[in-house]
Amino acid sequence: MKVKITELNKLIVKVLTTKYYSDSQAKEITEVLLYAEMTGKNTQGFLKLMGTEPIQNIKPKYAPKIVKKTKVSSLIDGGGNPGILVSRMATKAVIEKCKENGFAIVGTKNTFSSTGVIGYYAGEIAKNDFIGIVMAGSPGSFAPFGGIDPLFGTNPMAFGLPTNDWPIILDSATAAITWYGLVRAKALGQKIPEGLAIDSEGNLTTDPEKAMQGAILPFDKSYKGSGLSMVVEILTGPLVEAIYPGSEEGGWGNLFIAIDPDLLTTKDKFKKGSSLLINTIKKSRRAKGHDIIHIPGWSGLDKKDKAQRAGEIEIEESLYKELKIIGGLK
Repeated sequence: MKVKITELNKLIVKVLTTKYYSDSQAKEITEVLLYAEMTGKNTQGFLKLMGTEPIQNIKPKYAPKIVKKTKVSSLIDGGGNPGILVSRMATKAVIEKCKENGFAIVGTKNTFSSTGVIGYYAGEIAKNDFIGIVMAGSPGSFAPFGGIDPLFGTNPMAFGLPTNDWPIILDSATAAITWYGLVRAKALGQKIPEGLAIDSEGNLTTDPEKAMQGAILPFDKSYKGSGLSMVVEILTGPLVEAIYPGSEEGGWGNLFIAIDPDLLTTKDKFKKGSSLLINTIKKSRRAKGHDIIHIPGWSGLDKKDKAQRAGEIEIEESLYKELKIIGGLK
């Protein structure tokens, strides 16, 4: 069904302000959730108000605070706040430090719940003509290659690269499916594709509930995807004093990096070169059955532009009905 973006916006804010969050905090979270819906990342949208850790039910322990700081870095203790809210704070901080110093790195720990679509934060960094790198950690749901225990998080990473047009935004989980991909499939009574997950005994399964009790596999079903996940696990675990296999202290962790192209070239040259690369790729020969050659992030940004012009987006009716119930509407 089609729903007006303004209507969905109001409903999400209404849900988020029922218990613990101010109107301004709710609007910050809602902006990220709507970005996910409009760019087609619906497992990272208002589904975050459902599932295993609904954002509106997360009671913060204390306000986020900076616990370590240098000229080019900050470590933020999230105080048990939602990952999205703390990530908004971290993104603003890393951009400001990069403006001052040409490079910045910000870590977060002690957040609770998903950071949502991390391409949003990488894109915000790229809007400032900086190169953005974002990584997100989470509790174990992913089995390392050759194993069956869910040790790693789904461990997405995102890159935002400024160009003279839309930024390049590569946003990808290192797992074959996101945790909320399982949540969504279960809520809709759907099976997941074959080869993405195993049950608690290590057998392949297409049942999302059995997968939630078992483990998700690497995105490429090999040691390479598993290795990438391990790298993200370390950079969002030990580096920022957050949880990782073998340690359950520090809550969920995230990492934000901003790099000014002026450190090696100029912003204008970098953006011109990136755009030339993109145009060369777009003009190259296409394989049979393909109308376009994919540029990371561009299909999502195109969907977002179309949704904003239309003022509405397509969502599952059953999930929207559930959201309305959560918001106290019938």
